Parts: sequence; C-alpha cells; structure tokens
Amino acid sequence: MKRKHLILLLVLVVAMLLLSGCGVPSEGVDVTTHAPEGPWQTFAVWPLAKGLIWLNGVLAGANVTYSWGFAIILFTVAIKVITFPLTVTQIKGMQAQKDLQPKIQELQKKYGKDKEKISQEQMKLYQEAGVNPLSGCLPMIVQMPVLFGLYSALISLGGALENARFFWIPDLGFPKYTDGMGWITELFQGGEYMRLVSYLILPILLMVSQYVMQKMTTASTPSTGEGGAAGMMGQMSTIMTLMFGFFTLQVPAGLTLYWVTSNLLQMGQTIAVNNMQSGGSMFSKGSTPALAAAGNSIVSVSADDAEIADDTSKTKTPQDNRKQTRRRRRK
Repeated sequence: MKRKHLILLLVLVVAMLLLSGCGVPSEGVDVTTHAPEGPWQTFAVWPLAKGLIWLNGVLAGANVTYSWGFAIILFTVAIKVITFPLTVTQIKGMQAQKDLQPKIQELQKKYGKDKEKISQEQMKLYQEAGVNPLSGCLPMIVQMPVLFGLYSALISLGGALENARFFWIPDLGFPKYTDGMGWITELFQGGEYMRLVSYLILPILLMVSQYVMQKMTTASTPSTGEGGAAGMMGQMSTIMTLMFGFFTLQVPAGLTLYWVTSNLLQMGQTIAVNNMQSGGSMFSKGSTPALAAAGNSIVSVSADDAEIADDTSKTKTPQDNRKQTRRRRRK
C-alpha cells in the first residue's frame, strides 16, 4: 500500500469520526416519541437507540445491576454473533496470508527491486492459492456503520444515560462529545484524580486490545525486499491504534465499552477458530492443492536436479556412482 493511500485512509477515517455525531441533538432526544430526521437517523440511529432502551428495560425489569452497561455488552455479543461468518472469513484469510509469506519472501528475493513484477506475481500467487488479500477488511467494513450509529444513538439518548454507572465507571454517558478533551484538564485541576482514572481505564484497554487483536489477525510482512513497506504498515497500525485511543477520550464511555467488548470477543473468536483448525495449518503442505500449485510457480526444479535428487533418495552401489559421474561429464 502506497503512502498516499495510507494518508487517504487516515483522512477518511478521521472525517467519518468527525461526522458520525452530526445531525443528532447534543442534549439528547426521546427516540420513542420523536420522529427521526433523514435516512441516517431512520435506519441507523433510532433502531440502535430503541434496541438499547429495550435491552435496558428487560435487564432493569429483572433487577440486573448496571443494566445499561450490560445492555451494551449484550448488544455487542449480538453483533458479533451476526457477523461471525465474516469473522471466520477474515481469520482464514489472514492465516492463509501468513502461510504464504515464505513464498512471497522468495518472490522478493527473486525479482529484487522490480516492485511491479513482485506485485503481479504476488497477486498471481494469491489467485492460485484461492486467497483474497482483502478478506480481513470485511468485518471492519460491516461494523464501522454500527460503531458510528451506536455513537450517535448514545448521544441521542442524552439524559437517559446520565449517572448510569457500570462497575468503576461513574457515568456511561460521559464525556460529552461537545466537551472535547477539556474534561481531562477540568477533573485534574479539580483534584478528582480517581474519577479521572476511572474514565481513562477503558481507552487504555481499547488501545491494548486493539494492538493485540491486530497482531493476531494481521499477516506479518517479510523483512527482506520490502522493508520500507513493512515498516510503513507497522507505523500505520500504531497510528491507527493511537488515533482510536484519542477518539475514545472524546466520546461517551458507553461507546468505548462497546468497542473494548467487541475487541475481546474478536480475540476469543480468533482463538476458537484457530483451535478448531488445530492439527495443522489449513494451508499446510499436502493439505491444499491450490497452495502447492502456487508454490510451483515460484520454485522451479530442473530435470537434472530432479534426477539427481531421485538418485540420492535410493541406495547406490559404487557402479551406480560411476555411471552418474560419467553422465555428468557428458552433459
């Protein structure tokens, strides 16, 4: 991925984060009586807000403590269950790319600095192995609208989340997105250190879980041949993690709770899928003809070498050795 593409991706993500709260009253609104305005509120914000209100009502009716927090967690579990087939596709795609890394490394050694040729051969390798390099993006593409819709839903709920505690978190509706990061200075100068720490725990957990999840689901890039690209992708991963952490400092804690829960569930699903595939990689030698065929496009073995290798695999007599030496000299 070129640098300009990375910059464009960052710009798009930042723009989506900034615009995700647009069109929703900052003071909150009663979604059960107030009609939505526009398609974003109609098809995303209002259904999510009403769903959270319903879950909270069910849990509160069952006398569950911290009903709002557990409503968000149950909502997250439901989303992860619905998107689980996409998650499996992502995990398999990432594992397949990891298994192909030795072959890609051979391509980089073979073609040197010819990046265009490397790119062509790499795509050919992916096609022969039946690997879609974009498969890891599917769950994120599906969940990003949910994330932004939930953000707007939490804003629209407004006072309904005020003083909604969840274990160490005093208020799942705090901080308000209109306050920016000013609340950090305000709490620090006011000597409310414990309250400040209570709101910083979730963003820290988000960054840690995001980093670990990316390490688990992202194929490693070979260090040779494309060192610059490898370093750039590593920097991109770090930048995205820090950017998400920065973003969670300016949104209600309820959204960060959703994000952290989603990451933890994603990690659990990754471990579960990998365990189901235990006993060998799904693209291990001899298990997938496509990958074996892809490997043949990289490493070529001459007929002479094959004959020699075949000869060495058998028990030889001195006479056989003399015959082989004469054949070599004639060639």
